[in-house]
Amino acid sequence: MVKKLNTIPSSYLQEAEISVNLSNEGIRKLYETMLRDEALKDYTFPSKPSSDGYYHIYVADKTKKTGRRAVKAKTLNDLKNKVYEHEKGIHGRIKKTFRDAFELTQQEKMKLVKSGEKMISVQNTVKRNRSEYARYFGETSFEKKFVDEITKNDIESICYLNLTRYNLTPRAFMSMRSILRAVIKLSFNEYWINDNIYDRIDFNKYKDMLSKPAETAERVHSEENVERMLVFIHEHQRKYPKYLPSYALELQIAMGLRRGEVPPLMWKDIRDDLVTISREQLTVKKSEDNPKEYFQIVNHTKNHKNRVFPVTTGIKDILIRLKKSHELNGIESEYLFPAKSDNGVITNNTVYNFYRRMCNTLGIPIQKDLIKGTHSFRRNAITKVVNNTGGNVVLASQLFGNSPDVALKHYFTKADEEQARKALEA
Repeated sequence: MVKKLNTIPSSYLQEAEISVNLSNEGIRKLYETMLRDEALKDYTFPSKPSSDGYYHIYVADKTKKTGRRAVKAKTLNDLKNKVYEHEKGIHGRIKKTFRDAFELTQQEKMKLVKSGEKMISVQNTVKRNRSEYARYFGETSFEKKFVDEITKNDIESICYLNLTRYNLTPRAFMSMRSILRAVIKLSFNEYWINDNIYDRIDFNKYKDMLSKPAETAERVHSEENVERMLVFIHEHQRKYPKYLPSYALELQIAMGLRRGEVPPLMWKDIRDDLVTISREQLTVKKSEDNPKEYFQIVNHTKNHKNRVFPVTTGIKDILIRLKKSHELNGIESEYLFPAKSDNGVITNNTVYNFYRRMCNTLGIPIQKDLIKGTHSFRRNAITKVVNNTGGNVVLASQLFGNSPDVALKHYFTKADEEQARKALEA
């Protein structure tokens, strides 16, 4: 038994009849071959290379003043592949699959960044986005659908699939949704689809399928354990006064710094009993373009806003001891934590590795599922500031570089019960 496939133009198949035994994947590959041929049929490709040994052709490009740009390749087949990739691009005529459109959202994200320093952060974001894409959409039939064929039911089905096979917290579910939103938005803006179907989904109906996230209070070390850590750090400093990472960790605990904000601190950042935080050291992860992880200092913080932190008595004591360590080492450096590294300072990993060894020695579980890394000290610090100022979340957000909403939602652990009791008694 045979039937005609109406989804493939009869002019392309020449009225050929195809067996119903042809798999869906086979049909899709046939359709993609048709799309490739259709995309290239309006081009007149050169029959031989130019004098420079390359095959040349022009493709349409709205971003150029001339409305076109040159493409060249060593072989005719490579030239056709490049033209086809152009046609699959954001300005090309090829229908886009969900996967194609996702990649284009990431390319657009990187294309619209001018600052080389900011590009590093964006590349890390893109790498994380691709990892999450692979988790939620990779190897599914959904990613192979053309965006103009995706229905409201398709989106609801992929949401249900991921909520069924994974225990997703509201934050993880939002990460998956952000990918869907970005792809549908780009598709709608570029006229690949006629309706923004993402806006038609009632995502609230999935609330009972979401896993309850760990309470913020569970994601910090107890005051008892923090005190044990400080005792360990001070003992370590007495035994190994030249070892700078122990001072770095102590300063991070005292100031609630992000991990990347510690290594690039300079002595000139400390003026008038204030520490200015204006740089961070980024971890550039391995990728196809970057075969080896490395660290780079950039002249901005995570939220691209400088901030100042008062030098308390405790912080002053740390800095005095750190200065003595420099003298013992014979160090004359502009950095608080210099090292023999590519950028002249200790790495983010160095401090974390010291923290990990300390926790193992003290028998304190790090619990990665609760994110009890060095970042947890920010929660301790923010909570103390909020409680000790009668709930001044704005001050805490200014000191630690978070918005008031984020500080309350993700960093504030609990109200001081003793202060609450006194207030009620009054």
